[in-house]
Amino acid sequence: MRPISRPADAGRAFADAWNRHDMDDLGALFSEDANFVNVVGMWWKNRSEIEAAHRATHETMFRESRLEGVVSSIVELSPGVASVHYVWTLTGASAPDGSPAGARKGILLLIVKEEQSGWRIKVAQNTDIVPGAIAPPSNAR
Repeated sequence: MRPISRPADAGRAFADAWNRHDMDDLGALFSEDANFVNVVGMWWKNRSEIEAAHRATHETMFRESRLEGVVSSIVELSPGVASVHYVWTLTGASAPDGSPAGARKGILLLIVKEEQSGWRIKVAQNTDIVPGAIAPPSNAR
């Protein structure tokens, strides 16, 4: 795995490792003490947990999956720390019964930190975009 040379590359590096189903490379994108909350609220609290969880799903439901997307936002939070929003579409996943799961869309938020070896993901939060969901009207006046 090549180190992430700038925050904008974090989302693309995640998708690249995902699409190659290379969980060693995916895990290497994260700081040792990283946190990751997935789309169903599972919370992994270090690199080895993040890698192991992704390895398990890439041996099953995500074995044939493909993740495509774009970096839609980069915000420098402080020198050497940035947030990256990666808007994605997932295809080729399987449902628990093995049938095709259909396409999903979501947003991956990555907080990246510059380390000696390059930028690493320190915090990740993944969110499914729910088709047809709308926010209630604001009562604020």
